[in-house]
Amino acid sequence: MELYLKKPSSGVSAVGEYDFEAGTMTVKKGSTVSENVHSDGKFRSAKSVARYREIHCEGATVKEDVVFKSASTAANFITGRSTNGLIAWKDAEGRTLKELMSE
Repeated sequence: MELYLKKPSSGVSAVGEYDFEAGTMTVKKGSTVSENVHSDGKFRSAKSVARYREIHCEGATVKEDVVFKSASTAANFITGRSTNGLIAWKDAEGRTLKELMSE
């Protein structure tokens, strides 16, 4: 299922493909990540997000499809901060992934 994560104030505009059976989220090539990764100590995944961005991004643009084990890990990669993927990713009608999972 195609889902979207958009935060215009931080320049984030991502398209993802959620696999309900596997529980994985694929961030699609061409998605735009935030400029910064917040490393204020509260976000424990900052180093791994920065490392993934070095590999999979050119500037703020994702250069290839990237598969993550969870929607939240994918959302962290996109936003550069701790993000609940179940509520951040939404379908074209604005329904959250959490709502879609409960249907």
